[in-house]
Amino acid sequence: MRYDVAIVGYGPVGQTLALNLGRNGHRVGVFERNDSLHGQPRAGGGDGEIMRLLQNLGVAEELEPLFQPSLAFDLVDKDFNVLRVGGDHGVSTTGWLPWYLYHQPDVEGALDKAIRELDNVDVFLGRSVLGIEQDADYGRLIVDGPEGRSTVEATYVIGADGARSQTREWLGVKQIDLGFEPASYVVVDIKHKDPTVEIPLMNLMRQVLDPARPHFASRWNGTEHSRCEFAVMPDDDLDAIVEPENVMKMLEEFWDIDRSNTTIVRSTIYTFRSKVAETFRVGRFFLAGDAAHLMPPFLGQGLCSGLRDMANLAWRLDLVLSGRASVRVLDDYTPERKPHVEAIARASASMADICIRLDPATMDDAAREAFRTAKSADFDRKYFHGTVASDAALSGEYFMQARVHHDGRTGRLDDLFGNGWRLISTRKTDLSALDPELGRWCSTFLEVIPVSRGRLAGVAIDIDAAYSSWFRTHGVDFVIERPDHYLFGAGKLDDLPDVLGQLRELIGTPQAA
Repeated sequence: MRYDVAIVGYGPVGQTLALNLGRNGHRVGVFERNDSLHGQPRAGGGDGEIMRLLQNLGVAEELEPLFQPSLAFDLVDKDFNVLRVGGDHGVSTTGWLPWYLYHQPDVEGALDKAIRELDNVDVFLGRSVLGIEQDADYGRLIVDGPEGRSTVEATYVIGADGARSQTREWLGVKQIDLGFEPASYVVVDIKHKDPTVEIPLMNLMRQVLDPARPHFASRWNGTEHSRCEFAVMPDDDLDAIVEPENVMKMLEEFWDIDRSNTTIVRSTIYTFRSKVAETFRVGRFFLAGDAAHLMPPFLGQGLCSGLRDMANLAWRLDLVLSGRASVRVLDDYTPERKPHVEAIARASASMADICIRLDPATMDDAAREAFRTAKSADFDRKYFHGTVASDAALSGEYFMQARVHHDGRTGRLDDLFGNGWRLISTRKTDLSALDPELGRWCSTFLEVIPVSRGRLAGVAIDIDAAYSSWFRTHGVDFVIERPDHYLFGAGKLDDLPDVLGQLRELIGTPQAA
């Protein structure tokens, strides 16, 4: 068998890669060792940026009714005195709410359904990859399945095979430990017989800074489930603590949960670590998701980071495989994603140190006030190096999405215009004024989208004045937006020839993939 892209692993990162590349017309083969979808509620939340990526993949509308918006998160002491309240979990200009909670099997099911509708994507469950090879032309997987062993060739191969990635091991890629002392938690997912049941101690999301046993709860993971997490303490018996009766006792003791209304879906021990692969690429092989990075879950950014890997890598592979870019655009995958995810992992570790190790009783009044008012742990979403313009305004920054009206339709901009490379401007932009060769290239590579509050022919109407406000606030006339919604660059109209010239240079001359 031969594919444009072979993917090892069919969790959400592998699924979204397959769906993205498949919808762009590429031949994709996915190889998963399990005989069915994972079906485990591992990840439980995502920010508006991730919801926007699901929108681009055509599954957000199906999933939104199954998701729950997270409107509050608070840190309390062991007596439930509120130490700190937070609510804004991420980007708020994505066209979606800042944060959502979900039941991961719902996400996997929607993605699998969409993938099965594509004739150019083959999904092979119950297939173990036994080894890998590569040469100047192809990456190869040695696959074992019901039909016996076979060799699969692909122009590129992506290892999305999780934290214990065998692909990473075969490539000889080492992991860098970011210095977070590993911490273990009993993670419990429960299903409510009456999904509307009130559990006051949980609020919506709550972390209890209890030195005796730090614990966390998310009341709404989707529309029927809750998640509870309990720190494993030094004297715990690791086998006994996950037995159903002991888990139920912790649910009753710490969260006052009614066992008659509760079914334990899963209880397991997770050890949280903070690691990143030395490189996300070796030749024709790439790493994505947990195969490339691990972090504590205290900012909820583990799977979010994996889906950013997907969005960043997919447009590069699409350009190269479709003959629209030089293979060198693939070189920027690690330089962009690695520092980005390292920053998130360190921010997650900082929040973990608070949630796991802080004893509020040791804080004096000044420290308590500083803790209460400090800015929530966050991270810079910007790409500082890679496929971004040098010395251009806002290069590498994440770009917004808002509602527009165009050609008789009203909706989020991505729904009306897709998510390819595009030049968005609130000023008239005439590519014919460019150098003729550059202008011709831009006219085939970029979609030009004029946005205005005025009603003009061919212009998208800025319904909520969100784009007008953004451009005015940032003092620019145009932006060049990548398919992953990060900006290649921005500027005044006088800057446009230079920024487009840099784009043309970085995309390069197409060549054999």
